[in-house]
Amino acid sequence: MLLHSSWLKYTLSVLLLTVVAGISCAQVTVNGSSANLIYDGIDVSSYQKDIDWSATAKDKNIKFVYVKATEGATYRSRHYQYNIENARQYGIHVGAYHFFRPNVPVEKQFLNFTSVVKKEDQDLIPLIDVEVRGNNLTVRALVDSVLAFADKLEDHYGCKPMIYTGHAFYNSYLSGKISGYPLFIARYSKVEPRLTGGANWVLWQFSEKGVIAGIDHAVDLCRFNKGCGLKDILISGRKVRSRTHTTAQKERRPELAAEEKKEVKPNPEQEKLDKEARKRAEKRKAEEKKEAERLAKQKEKLRKLKEKEQKEAAKQEQKRREKAAKEARKRAEKEEKMRQEQAKRDQKEREEFLKKKDKERQEAKARQEEQAKADRQRKQRQEEQARKREEVKRAQEKAAKKQSQNQKAKNQGRRVNQSSPDNDDIYY
Repeated sequence: MLLHSSWLKYTLSVLLLTVVAGISCAQVTVNGSSANLIYDGIDVSSYQKDIDWSATAKDKNIKFVYVKATEGATYRSRHYQYNIENARQYGIHVGAYHFFRPNVPVEKQFLNFTSVVKKEDQDLIPLIDVEVRGNNLTVRALVDSVLAFADKLEDHYGCKPMIYTGHAFYNSYLSGKISGYPLFIARYSKVEPRLTGGANWVLWQFSEKGVIAGIDHAVDLCRFNKGCGLKDILISGRKVRSRTHTTAQKERRPELAAEEKKEVKPNPEQEKLDKEARKRAEKRKAEEKKEAERLAKQKEKLRKLKEKEQKEAAKQEQKRREKAAKEARKRAEKEEKMRQEQAKRDQKEREEFLKKKDKERQEAKARQEEQAKADRQRKQRQEEQARKREEVKRAQEKAAKKQSQNQKAKNQGRRVNQSSPDNDDIYY
């Protein structure tokens, strides 16, 4: 099959084909040079439009053809049934392929494919065309969906399908993850595919520019790997068929050979038919060119629309970001204001607390000083009282002593010192 939308790569001009009985290979262009290459099969789709399978079947290199049947959940090739029936009628082994869309549910794709592809019409195992990763899908999700689809096909058709993909795509996403399935690898080069992980391929699509009799557009060419052949892609129970139409020429009788050497005069009727055929070809070419231009315009329109949508989305995103930034600034300013107010409150509370503590310390100090003063005054009073008591005691002791002396003197009849305050009576 063509890599997705690869028909856009080609010009839509009609190619002049040369049909020669017994041709053993098609002329293709590889890396800018023309060469006669050996190939084993081709694949076709609606891109090749109406194919003259009677002419194509004369190419003895073509052992098989894979025909595009479906894509995703809804697309069905309008040329599929025609290609399958006619290619098989002329002895070419046929198979069908499905262009896999990873983002589309597997069940829907399976129903689409099986509604078109009937097992009794097939010689070859089904082919899954895996070329796109899908939007926003992980590699694991891609692989899981491919394997789920492959399992369903195996259950339905009773054989493992083959997986077609590009050389780089396999090495990047599928290497080591789809073991057990035959591989059909596309690599448009003179160098065979080299798959990472030690995987082997059965078929190699080496060119997308094959020129085949009966087909008005470039065709993908492929060949088997060494040691591989039809047996590796035939459905179990199918046998290799011989061509019902062969390129071998029958032996001509001498008189017919001589007759062919005679000059043949132009046939007016044939010239008319040829002229009409050329006109049809030119008309078809013009229509194809017009269709290509329409598609190009549509593509450009879609591109501009997408660009406009992207710009609008970017504008909306910018507005959203500016709004979010503005709101964030407001929140930050509000939070800063609240923080400052809280800081002021905290500072005020701290100052009041410190002031209160200072006042309490001063009051405590004043109380302590008053208490100390009271203690000193009490002590002084106590000392004064003690001193007075001591003086009274000494005075009493002195008076008592004096009285004792006077009494003694009185008792002895001596004159008492009248100046003494202790003399209450005078004795002679």
